Amino acid sequence: MSSVPYQVPNVPSLLTLSSFLYLINVADHLSRQWIHAGLVGPLVVGIVYGSQAADILSASLQTTLISLGYIGLLLIVFEAGLSTNISLLYNNLLISLTVAMTGVFLPIALSLLLLHFGYGYSPLQSFAAGAALCSTSVGTTLSLLDPTMRQTRVGSILMSAALIDDITGLVIAAIITHLSSSGTTSIPWQAIVRPIFVSFAFALVTPFLAWALHWIVLEIHDVPHLSKRARRHIYTGPVLLSLIVAVLSGFVAGAQYAGTSELFGAYLAGVLLSFAFQPPPGHADLEQNTPTSPEIGRSKSETTAPQTHTPQSAFEKYITPPLTTILSPIFFASIGSALPIRSLGSVNGSHSVVWRGILYSLLMVLAKFSVGVWMVIWPERRPCKGRRRKSNGPPRRGGESRNDSAGQVGIPLETASPESQAEAPPSTGPSVLLQNKANTFHPTMSRMRSAFLLGIAMVARGEIALIVAQLARPLLVSTSDANGGASSTDSEPFAVVIWAILVSTVGGAIGVGLVLRTNRTAIGVAQ
Repeated sequence: MSSVPYQVPNVPSLLTLSSFLYLINVADHLSRQWIHAGLVGPLVVGIVYGSQAADILSASLQTTLISLGYIGLLLIVFEAGLSTNISLLYNNLLISLTVAMTGVFLPIALSLLLLHFGYGYSPLQSFAAGAALCSTSVGTTLSLLDPTMRQTRVGSILMSAALIDDITGLVIAAIITHLSSSGTTSIPWQAIVRPIFVSFAFALVTPFLAWALHWIVLEIHDVPHLSKRARRHIYTGPVLLSLIVAVLSGFVAGAQYAGTSELFGAYLAGVLLSFAFQPPPGHADLEQNTPTSPEIGRSKSETTAPQTHTPQSAFEKYITPPLTTILSPIFFASIGSALPIRSLGSVNGSHSVVWRGILYSLLMVLAKFSVGVWMVIWPERRPCKGRRRKSNGPPRRGGESRNDSAGQVGIPLETASPESQAEAPPSTGPSVLLQNKANTFHPTMSRMRSAFLLGIAMVARGEIALIVAQLARPLLVSTSDANGGASSTDSEPFAVVIWAILVSTVGGAIGVGLVLRTNRTAIGVAQ
């Protein structure tokens, strides 16, 4: 294959790309200021630049932007894994599974009721529409939650449920692909079983890998005659950045080729690194994130010691700047550019698609929003006082391996009392320090407000819904006439699904922003 010759890009191409990159950041900033949902701005810019509106972006450039945007999505999910509270994740795993399954089956059931019995679509079309709308946008959900909110009970449940929805969406995508290609209702069992079993395998193997890696790090620190400077190099920014790239790439590739979601692999990679690189006991000097200041009496090697990091602080220093300014806005803009908005106004000369699409959108918003009721009726897991670790007990090797976010095992941040926080034993380690920081400035959230946040955050569909809708398009745009004659083409079902994806994604993002804003306002007034 011959090499691509280097040519100076023409001015229209340069202006198109530069204006796109500039406007998605401007739109992100304005939407954060006005509606507290930054992703809406790039989404609108993507719609305008896409082929269905102004048609400014070329097909090749749009494909490139989709690839770059998906890298941003993987990094967003990886960052969520870095900031995951392991104890909260474990204590709330059952409710997370219940929330996810409710959010999957309820949209499919309501779609069958409305689209088949109300609109007259075929059962297969109704199932395909519900399958596209049963997922939750992981990127949208995580981009609206700051790292401290992810440390709370509702944040942990939300992340877990969204990832389970993503795995379920992968299974449904395989089913839809088979239905679209074969036209039969027989589905091979491998399409359903493989993603589920591979996901379980990844979830079970990752804790053992994290423990093994953490043990290796501890053994390196116990090597005789190893200088303090050499020990500190393990926690320097370049070393951790290289590990982040290697582990993230390995998990994403392994998950995709094994048959599960690459987003799930990115999340597990973040959890693994967050646990494995906790500073060992007796090395409090490794927990600082600032260079050592020179003092009299220190050697030259000590005063020039490299700056140390945790995996999360290394991510924030090296990856967060391009992620927040380039990759994340490109991801949401790429979703907007892929929306077929021309069919939202009329189909075959009929405007009934508008009211049908809006009605179906509201039903799908309600279907996902209703999962928040589990936060109200589900009992909180509160262990007995005898299980609380005493402050004068011996420290565990490897630092604090259990993330006691409120000073008591299993007590969520939203419900932790000031007394329990006051009784919390002193502990060290980057993960515990991060949680203590979260307790310091993150606003408390009541149970009802947590339920509202969980419901509204699960509403957004986004990237997974678009993928499943595109896979199901052969089913959604073809139907047979009432007399059993030749099939006729009707794209109204597909347009109705796009209506629901657009309304739920934008509405869910705005809703989450407003809930978080009102919660901060309420806490400010109370203080």
